[in-house]
Amino acid sequence: MSTDSTILLIHRGGLGDFLMAWPAMWNICVRFSNSRIYWIGPQSRLHWLRPLGVQPSPRDLQQVFDSLFGREDWPEEFGETRIFWFVLDAHPPVPDHPNLHILPGIPPETEEQKIDIPLIPPRESYLQHLDRLGIHGDGSWQAAWRDLFGRRSGQAIPGNGVLLFPGAGHVIKQWSVVQFFELADWLEKQGRVVRFVLGPAETDRGMDIRDFPVICPNTLEELQNLLQHAEFVVGNDSGPMHLAGMLGVPGVVLFGPASEKQWGPPGLRPVGLDLSCRPCTLAGRITCGNPACMQGITQDMVRREIERLWKF
Repeated sequence: MSTDSTILLIHRGGLGDFLMAWPAMWNICVRFSNSRIYWIGPQSRLHWLRPLGVQPSPRDLQQVFDSLFGREDWPEEFGETRIFWFVLDAHPPVPDHPNLHILPGIPPETEEQKIDIPLIPPRESYLQHLDRLGIHGDGSWQAAWRDLFGRRSGQAIPGNGVLLFPGAGHVIKQWSVVQFFELADWLEKQGRVVRFVLGPAETDRGMDIRDFPVICPNTLEELQNLLQHAEFVVGNDSGPMHLAGMLGVPGVVLFGPASEKQWGPPGLRPVGLDLSCRPCTLAGRITCGNPACMQGITQDMVRREIERLWKF
């Protein structure tokens, strides 16, 4: 337990990466439970941080943080504030300081050299870096997450709905929507109630879903509630699928450019092709113009994993 006065948690990435960082954030909050802990990042994430005692950053502290970019000296206004900044790989353009801890989810040399090393989830990378700082975890974050947000007994009712997530943060990571339609037809023939779920990215891109019910959650809290009452989920590698896995919702997730060993949501059954070009990205930067890794995923592959899911 620490008496440090102020802690800043910073994460500006997507939902999936944020959920990968949550266990490390939990460990920080436990370690510095006597401190004031503030958040700088998307305000929608506070839903999963307020129960840990994290508050939105005050305006004056936010302004000092914003002044960091491009400067060479450390702001005196920070005093003894300790900053834990979660990134994927690149060091942000800010001055180094003993109180600034950059926590990479992926070592930069891994992406640059494509060296043959075991792929570990960013979740483990963040925890390993904290461990080197003397902030040790005992795995209790898993029980804490379940207690705070996990699916309660009785929340999922057979027939309450299969949720399909046809979108992703990058279009190259999306299975064809026609494939999702065929899967939905098959699921309905198996007696399942099917609903498509679209986020802002899908609606902005004009994704058109016909002949099936569509839900567009307005907030992440609505998305969480929807997932908690789902029978199971099927979707592309995306933030909602990571949330489903963290919530304990069973499902199948489709992987293309990224590695399921690195980015697989906990508890979900991954589907991915064994191609020499996979994975072509470790940190999310996708340049492939011919995603054979997604186009080659067949109905049989996905249905087979769903049928295996039903046996448990």
